[in-house]
Amino acid sequence: MNVSVGEWLGRWGLPYVVTTPGGPAAGRALPGIRPVPAPDLACALALAEAEATMGAGLAALWDGEVLTLLSRRVDAGEPVTARSADELADVARSARESGAGAVAVRLGFDPAAAGPGSGPGAGLASPGRAGHEDPSLAPRLTGRPWLPGDGGITEADLVLAGRGVVRADATAALQRFAATTGLGVLNTFAAKGVFHWASPYHLGTGCLQERDLALAGAHPDALVVTVGLDADECAPALFSAAGLDPARTLTVEVTDLPAAAESLRARVPVVEGGERPALYRELFAVVQPLYARTGAPLNPACAAADLAAVLGEAGDVWTEPGPAAHWIARTFSTVRLGSVRVPAAGRAGTAIAGALSAGLRGAGAAVAVVDRPPTSGVAADCLAWAEKLGVSLVVEVWGERGAPLSSAEHRERLAGALVTLGVSVLELPVDYAALGSLTAAAGPVIAWKSGRSPEGTGHGSE
Repeated sequence: MNVSVGEWLGRWGLPYVVTTPGGPAAGRALPGIRPVPAPDLACALALAEAEATMGAGLAALWDGEVLTLLSRRVDAGEPVTARSADELADVARSARESGAGAVAVRLGFDPAAAGPGSGPGAGLASPGRAGHEDPSLAPRLTGRPWLPGDGGITEADLVLAGRGVVRADATAALQRFAATTGLGVLNTFAAKGVFHWASPYHLGTGCLQERDLALAGAHPDALVVTVGLDADECAPALFSAAGLDPARTLTVEVTDLPAAAESLRARVPVVEGGERPALYRELFAVVQPLYARTGAPLNPACAAADLAAVLGEAGDVWTEPGPAAHWIARTFSTVRLGSVRVPAAGRAGTAIAGALSAGLRGAGAAVAVVDRPPTSGVAADCLAWAEKLGVSLVVEVWGERGAPLSSAEHRERLAGALVTLGVSVLELPVDYAALGSLTAAAGPVIAWKSGRSPEGTGHGSE
């Protein structure tokens, strides 16, 4: 059955379309999807970027004439014109296959009308999530493709899984793949939660520090299977430290996980109660004592544990590139998918925009954790926007200002903020001295420094 443009976007998992200032002209709405009018273009882009990088994987901006689809903040360039639903579907498909990151499309047809379903694009019929399709336009990191029918059994050493697994709603498929093949899985920091932290198949969270992949078991002769991996998630230094050529990895498409499970096996299968990889052991030795240091000022591992304890099953944490995000990605123990959102690329304001997005979707409590007070720029503007909309969210600033809090005081303040209507900002002095120990264990922080992001999309965490 053919659908309108708005319904088509909804089937890709988009919860809303952001309408730019001025709003679409009369008669140019997108029926079938909720419009969210932005107060200015900067806030519109921040909200779209947050949803694209930490939510559905695809976001849409609509000005009544041009539909901009984006999966990361890049210049979409001059709009191309789609004169039919077929052409729109083809443009989106081409952008997805090329990893364009974003594309702007001038709609030269009535977006409220269902597509005719003729021609190579088959209109806008059934484009959605069935079959574990990934809607993202982000550039992918790929090696040698796994192809069905190769014959025989191929032995591999570990799996490196990225955000594409989450976007395609394929975490259960990945878990079955691990159980069938005996392969352990190292998830990127953007894919936290694909395994429970205590699962024997969970090798840890990687791609944050230079030696993560090597400590997880990769080496020059290893066969690493990659699945759902974006280029922004893995800096080149990660592979260099393991002596591994990314082109020699084996890439399995998310849709091929069930079939690939029949031809791949672990060289050394994971066993319940078996020894964890060096990455897990080395980081555990650094981080575990930090959880017990509950006095003021807090260390970032204890602050992350406080967040996990207070939120429980009730809310999510949203971050943006920087020191706080690094520690949350490293030390927040995930028991459910979506409890922690760490983007592979992003700008200041993305975390607050993400928490706002959660409020707009009615997704429960949302906490944005940032490095600097949201007193200016798009972060402050998004916060004002949230207040105007009546969205309740909490912003924690992990910096130097504010009264030092113990763990008990932090949990009490956070719990109170979460039941307070409107916007709450909590400035929490955090002592990052333990970064030296983390660096000694796993090398320097490399997340958000891949060199693949366009100018201005990321900033370092040191």
